Amino acid sequence: MDDTVRQEVRQERLAGPDGTDLCVQEVGSGRLVVLANGLGGSLRAWAPVLDRFGPGHRVVSYDYRGLYSSGPPPVPHAVTIDDHSGDLLALLRWAGDEPALVIAWSMGVQVAVEAALAEPDRVAGLVLVAGAPGDPLAGVLHTPLSRQFVPPLTRVVEVGATPFGAAVRLLAASRHAPGLLRRLGVVAPSCDLETFHVMAGEFARLDWRLYMRTIRAMAVHDAWSRLGELTVPTLVVGGTRDLFLPQHTLRAMADAIPGAELTVIDGATHYLPLEFPELLDARIRQFEAERVDRQTAV
Repeated sequence: MDDTVRQEVRQERLAGPDGTDLCVQEVGSGRLVVLANGLGGSLRAWAPVLDRFGPGHRVVSYDYRGLYSSGPPPVPHAVTIDDHSGDLLALLRWAGDEPALVIAWSMGVQVAVEAALAEPDRVAGLVLVAGAPGDPLAGVLHTPLSRQFVPPLTRVVEVGATPFGAAVRLLAASRHAPGLLRRLGVVAPSCDLETFHVMAGEFARLDWRLYMRTIRAMAVHDAWSRLGELTVPTLVVGGTRDLFLPQHTLRAMADAIPGAELTVIDGATHYLPLEFPELLDARIRQFEAERVDRQTAV
């Protein structure tokens, strides 16, 4: 985020259901919007979108347990999607009685779906960006073999977390890394590389043992069979060049959620919020006006 946005962020502390110390960020005032980040993301990942969408909204986010400025859980393996959705529900209660427009990205889609299924009255609408409601490893590099090779790989990294972290920090420190990722097609040409570089530096300092345990917990979560139970207005958004989420998964998710809308952005990758903030802002505002406001008025 630029200095102007950073100065507007208010930080609070919140205890999760099991006492985990969560760092909460709050920006602006107006309609309540709650962000559920990707596993490797923070509020910074939304900076280009918030520059446009923020005015008129009270945007609240939080760092996942054990990541960035939040403390670790009291039990090392308490990083399941149920644990994270419990934290999100605690945040929604903390934010007040107003139902929130919940905007979720990547792993946040799993977390937000569980929260909306558990307490739909606290959710005015869902915007599900570049994420699946379960079995997320099935889409990695668009091959189901990722289900077999990713979990063992996370265990290798967990054992070698110290040298792995040092290597990631070295890579993240390079000013050339974001450009290389763009040339490789991991991010789109329109990606905000300056924000991506800062994010990479923060990401490189994470607790890699906890991070890898969280990936394995993501892999065993599956809410696909319960999508038909969602009762809140829902917008599904994704890109045509996402290496982690095939388009057929986006369409299946939109088809399974009653009344859901689908937007697929040509050329967008998994880092859509950093690549097409204008399009994402416009689409969310349209959804907010046509579906969320109308639902609230009924």
